[in-house]
Amino acid sequence: MLQWKNYLPAMRNALEHFTQEVQSSECFIKHEFSYAQTINEQKEKLLSVFDSFDSSDESHIIEEYLEFCIQNDLPYLFVHSELSNVAREILGLLASEGKCSSVAYANEHFSALENRISEEYYQQILRKLATKNHLRLSHLSHLIEKHLMIHYQHHLEWMLVLIAKLQGTEREGSSCELDHTQCSFGQWLHNPSLPYLSNTSHFHDIQRLHIALHELASNIMQHHSSDGFNHRNLIQLLIQLDYTSLEIGNEIAIINDMLIIGEYTKDPLTGLLGRRLFEKIMISQIEIAKATETKSTMIMCDLDHFKAINDRFGHLAGDEVIKDFAATLQKTLRKSDFIFRFGGEEFLILLPSTTYKEAHTIAETIVQTVSEHELKYESARLSYTVSIGVFEIDSNDLTFVTKETIQKYVHAVDAKLYLAKQNGRNRVE
Repeated sequence: MLQWKNYLPAMRNALEHFTQEVQSSECFIKHEFSYAQTINEQKEKLLSVFDSFDSSDESHIIEEYLEFCIQNDLPYLFVHSELSNVAREILGLLASEGKCSSVAYANEHFSALENRISEEYYQQILRKLATKNHLRLSHLSHLIEKHLMIHYQHHLEWMLVLIAKLQGTEREGSSCELDHTQCSFGQWLHNPSLPYLSNTSHFHDIQRLHIALHELASNIMQHHSSDGFNHRNLIQLLIQLDYTSLEIGNEIAIINDMLIIGEYTKDPLTGLLGRRLFEKIMISQIEIAKATETKSTMIMCDLDHFKAINDRFGHLAGDEVIKDFAATLQKTLRKSDFIFRFGGEEFLILLPSTTYKEAHTIAETIVQTVSEHELKYESARLSYTVSIGVFEIDSNDLTFVTKETIQKYVHAVDAKLYLAKQNGRNRVE
């Protein structure tokens, strides 16, 4: 029998080295200090697992270790990689010592632990996927006007049937349609209610993603039905399935946004959306962002010293400046971005599927374009600048969106705009 205690120092060294590599990675740096403490505590619990090998407490200690990992939401890839790192180190050490029988014996223990971890994480991922898809559906249920998002709702319902099938909790008589042309969502894709949609690149992307998703689902079901299936492979397939599902939702949301923007009445001077529609659109769009788990960012723009332009050249010149700036926004932004004329010379923009960093870059482009541009008005050439505030909406806030929520976001982006004004104007904050 292998004396595991003799190899605990080598195991600790391997864990320390692995932890150092993880702590220096970009994904780890984003976490708070408490996360580093959690990983250190997890490391000690894993060492306790190794120390318990071949003892009567082994099963109980493994259960405690897995419970800690699951409760603290430690990623499967991290836990699996950590164990693999230690196993390679110890198996290599045993081989170098010429202990061939011990190599096979140790490998059995490491493999059994790996299988136990994968099995537990597989069940956890199924539970998480069920919860997330129910939550996505609940956000869509709060939409007053679903438009094309009704089809994403049907897709999410299909996802829940698939998950229930894997969990063994499906309703009697329910079935998960694996043919991508026969599920409710697939039938709409092949017979779109709005024929012109089929000519857009986003629609073709949705069709491609939907075929890929059903191929993944078929692979998962086939793998799940086989004897002695590998939980690790199923975990990877489920992660990919969820990612593809969200991509489909994101692409539908983009088409949906373009459809909505085309339907609503516009501000007569600029052709942009008016403030009267602002709260209604914002509430719907943020619920959609939560349902598709995508980032959304708000930009607030205010033309600098606009009163001076009106006083010097007259209000008609001021109107031309406003129209010119509106045209700049329309040229710079996407067709799926919501641009509101929020006040006289104030504009508010919602950028779906956009991070703060991306939005900040867009805002800087707008500032630079405006500052380098001259507008010809009668015999004069007018130049003007703009100040911009940028605010990213918290996509992790799972509460439902109200008018008060929207006002909170408006105050936040307005504060950033005020900071841009205070710091000298013609800039982004």
